[in-house]
Amino acid sequence: MSRKDPTWKYSVEIEVPEKSKDIKGGVKIVKEHLACTHKDVKPCPKVPKEVNDKISQYLKDYENTKFISQRKFDEAVDCGSCFGDGPSGCGSGTPLEGVNSCPSGSSRGVEGPMDRFMENKGDDENEKKTTSIKMTPMSAKEHRNQVCLDIGRFFFENGISFNCARSPSYFNMLCSVGNYGRGLKAPTMHEIRTWIVKEEEKTTSEIVNEIKATWKQTWVSLLSDGWSDMRNRSLINFLVNNPYGTVFLKTIGASDCVKDAQKLFELLDGVVEEIGEDIVIQAITDNASAYKATGRLLMEKRKSFVLDFVCCSLY
Repeated sequence: MSRKDPTWKYSVEIEVPEKSKDIKGGVKIVKEHLACTHKDVKPCPKVPKEVNDKISQYLKDYENTKFISQRKFDEAVDCGSCFGDGPSGCGSGTPLEGVNSCPSGSSRGVEGPMDRFMENKGDDENEKKTTSIKMTPMSAKEHRNQVCLDIGRFFFENGISFNCARSPSYFNMLCSVGNYGRGLKAPTMHEIRTWIVKEEEKTTSEIVNEIKATWKQTWVSLLSDGWSDMRNRSLINFLVNNPYGTVFLKTIGASDCVKDAQKLFELLDGVVEEIGEDIVIQAITDNASAYKATGRLLMEKRKSFVLDFVCCSLY
């Protein structure tokens, strides 16, 4: 059994009688035991201090990583273009630079699930009679279950990966629908492929341009990712990375040069020229032999490279 977590080197797996108490939790329980946190397991009375300190630091670093990841996720959700604002809106957080904040001046539907009331339209469409019918905890749970089933069915029928439910835009979408309230007319396929995609392209371009504006301040790394499509054609993705983010530059067909160091050199050299020799400090590619030779050629020409040409797998 593979034991990749470094904590396992401080423990030994043993066989226990079938009637013994079964303690579940894996390596997390081992960490809690060695760190003497008193969480879910008794502290180890014989753990050396250096081991206790090391495992305690592991747990602290893990919690910090979880906190940072959750904070970034919450910021991404808060800064989406969700409908509604104010405390009940999903865009009430501080906007990230380059991302559109929630539309202002709208407070529709901030009552909560199903607006917590029913609306009955009279003869005049402009007049709505609101009856305050509070949901009981049971009815609210039943309504949520039905909504979740409908969302799940959308995933299943369209073969959408379950991991998409981790996307901030997924939460923004549902938050916007909930904030809008009853009567939302869903966007049609025509709307999605016309003005909606154009607006998203505009927003994405603004974000990319803001990142590009920081390139001269921080310098950048050029990432070259080779892959093959369904027709077995060799393609290379070029991306540019700096502390503000990674920007996709372009994809180039490379079937005729993927194994030719000289042609690869000419290709990468052209991309460096396009970005700007004065701001590219390193190039990162996969570890094929042709790329290693290309790196040497590129270093010979581009004397301003601060770091060596790096050959490694991007995956």
